[in-house]
Amino acid sequence: MDFNKIILYANILGICFTVALTYTIVVNIFVGLPVQPVAVAMLAIGYVVMIKRNTLFQELWDRWFSGRRK
Repeated sequence: MDFNKIILYANILGICFTVALTYTIVVNIFVGLPVQPVAVAMLAIGYVVMIKRNTLFQELWDRWFSGRRK
């Protein structure tokens, strides 16, 4: 498999896991279930990595909020 395709899939999974963990924590708070401290730490690390290192997220962010239409 192409190396660039593997990196693309890793970037997609990085975005999906971070968003899914966010929803999981929010649902746990609303339902009254305990939120594990490790989940909060993983969420913080996930967002930092996603914002700083994920090129797919940066490209999507630029397209969504730059005001240009494609």
